[in-house]
Amino acid sequence: MNDFLELVVGALASGCIYGLAALSYLLITRPTGVINFAVGEWSMLGAFGGFLLLTQLGLPYAAGMAVTLACMFAVGWLTERLTVRPLVERGAPPLAPILALLGMLVVFREIVSVAVGPDPQPMPPAFGFGRLELGLLAGSYQSFFIIAVALSVFAAVWFFFERTLAGKSFEAVAIDRRAAALMGINLGRVTALAFAASGVVAGLAGLLVAPNVSAHYLMGLPLAIQGFTALVIGGVGRVEGALLGGIILAFVEQLTVRYAPVPPGLAMGVPLVLLILFLLVRPTGLLRAKEARA
Repeated sequence: MNDFLELVVGALASGCIYGLAALSYLLITRPTGVINFAVGEWSMLGAFGGFLLLTQLGLPYAAGMAVTLACMFAVGWLTERLTVRPLVERGAPPLAPILALLGMLVVFREIVSVAVGPDPQPMPPAFGFGRLELGLLAGSYQSFFIIAVALSVFAAVWFFFERTLAGKSFEAVAIDRRAAALMGINLGRVTALAFAASGVVAGLAGLLVAPNVSAHYLMGLPLAIQGFTALVIGGVGRVEGALLGGIILAFVEQLTVRYAPVPPGLAMGVPLVLLILFLLVRPTGLLRAKEARA
């Protein structure tokens, strides 16, 4: 029983990471319709930013985290301004920004591989390598830290979209861009902020998961797949759906690795199997977008 409850904590922590990656997709996809498959590489940049600031420069964890996320805000903002906006202004087809962002994926990965090297780099956890027990639940300090931070982020994002005027403008753009523009909403500003916020969330996911997997220039691809699968499972139009999809995916992965009679390496295929199943059976995800509800 204790073994299963520890698995639950680990699955919740992994699910929160997948949920953050899914949220990073959603923040861009909802107002723009663009799927940014460079989310995984943004997570990788966040992990290496934490490695350089916390390990190489020795900054306190809070300061290193703040600087890393500020840099990821700039990365997201500049990516939109330099890669996506010129294509939109020239009337490029909708597929063009997606292909451009796929190109940026390769650029980010190659820059890091050349600058830092191919070897995995260890990252210190926020509160050390200790173990925390809360009643029957037990797990590493980092697992509980991941859960607490991720839940705080999701609560803040939900409050922004549901309870603030600025959040309502994002929702208006998501529902009908042309009508939102006619109402005076600055579409360019909304798009730039969506990319910047997505960069922050993706960087946070990489920063949180790096102590468990080490910072590596190829770590972005699994996170991109897991995040996108979590988004499809939970529903593309809902903030809470991203978290729900991430937790479901993580539990299926953990249960497969622990109890299914398959080699651990095959568990990497779990997100792809779930992705295909949901696209075939329920492409809208478990939670439908608000405008799709009756």
